[in-house]
Parts: sequence; C-alpha cells; structure tokens
Amino acid sequence: MTDIVNYNTQIEAEYIEETVDLLDEIEVIIQQLSTGSEEGKQRFKYALVKLSNLCATGQHTSNILLNVTMHRFLNYLNGLAKPNIDQIRDTQIFTDTMNGILDGTVTHDGYDFSEFVRSRPVRRPLDIEDIEHLDIEIMVVETKRTAAHIIERELQACGYVVVIVKSPLEAISLAIKTKPDMIISSAELDDISGIDLACAISAMPRTKNIPFCLLTSYDRGHKKLLDLPDRVASLSKGKDFSENFADALTRFKIA
Repeated sequence: MTDIVNYNTQIEAEYIEETVDLLDEIEVIIQQLSTGSEEGKQRFKYALVKLSNLCATGQHTSNILLNVTMHRFLNYLNGLAKPNIDQIRDTQIFTDTMNGILDGTVTHDGYDFSEFVRSRPVRRPLDIEDIEHLDIEIMVVETKRTAAHIIERELQACGYVVVIVKSPLEAISLAIKTKPDMIISSAELDDISGIDLACAISAMPRTKNIPFCLLTSYDRGHKKLLDLPDRVASLSKGKDFSENFADALTRFKIA
C-alpha cells in the first residue's frame, strides 16, 4: 500500500513540475508565434502535444481544478495561428490562473466547475463578423479533427461557445465537472461509440439533464440506433445538419 501511495505522490509531483515548466515555456512561445516565426510555429505544435499529454495525465491526479482549466486552455490554443494582442492577453490569463491554482492563490469549492471555466477567456473566430456572442456552451465530441473543425465553425457562426473533446471517456468526466448546455457527439468514436456515450450521459444523475445530440448518417429507426435513449436528438451528417440542429435547439429550449 505504501508503495502505491509513494508512486501516486511521485506521479503528481512530476505532473506539477512538468506543468510549471510548460506554462513558462508557452508564454515565450506565444510571443514568438505572434511574430510569425517558424521556430515559434514548431515549438507551438510541440507544446500542444505536451499540453494534451498533461491533460490526460491530470485526469488521474487530485488536481481537478487544474485539469479542467488545462482542458479549457488546450481548447483555446488549438487552431491558434498568429495571436493578436487580445489573444496574448487571454493566454496570460490562463497561465496566471493555472500558476495561481498551483500556488494556492486560486481555489474553488465543490465539484461543479461550470461557472469557473465559463469565466475563462473564449477564442472567437476573427473572420466571422456581426454575430451575437451567446453564453451557451456546446461540447462537441469528435475524434476526427477535420469533422470537428467543420462543426465548430458552423456553431461558432451562430454565436455559441464550442469545446472540442476527442475522447468519449474524457467527455464524460468533463461533462460531469463543467456541465455544458448541450453535447453533440459523433456516433463513430474511439474506445466507446457515441451511442454508448449518449446512454451514459442520459443515465447519470449529474448529467442526465444535459441535452444530447447524436451526429449520425443513420435514420432514427435504424437497428444501430435502437439503444439510443428517446431524449437524445439525431443530427444528420449531411446537408440537413443545420435544420436538424435548429429543431434540436427548439426541442431542448435552447436560445
């Protein structure tokens, strides 16, 4: 038993040390990236990989607040090309927050982190103008980067805050902690299917009231969707996506 405790303590110590080092490194990299330097671009790609790995490791530590903030930071950084002044400032807010969590000056009581994470900066598309920014958060669970980006762009064009999650198991953990206003999941995922994810979210007391939409090419009556809970809405992967999504918003009474 002592060996297990010592092992867990060592893992957490290494996790914190790597996080501190990476946060310091990211602050420098963002400045490089803002100038368009090739070195900055390469270092940024590597930093995202390290940050993603730390997000995965952090799920198995006691640093829950740090982990959910890190996930939100990773979501903010993904797809960032040449940060402007506001985005550099937002990055600093994230790094300051996480450093504050590590030194104990930033704390949070309880297990519901939804209000906390929603107070963190959100990166809005610079090339989408004249849209009303809504305080409605949609979690998109999709393993394919291109597909996730297409959905993200369409939802952002409507003013929604979009959080991309690649792993369905990670989505369950984050949904419990951050309580998105809606979850949209592809039917085809790794580890478990989107149908399994829908069943899990619909069954758990902490998440059962979160509206869930399954993105699928199958009709609702298809045998592969027989286990899908009745409360889950189906979204077409094709040209009917926007219409299906509008129907789902009406059904779930989301603005």
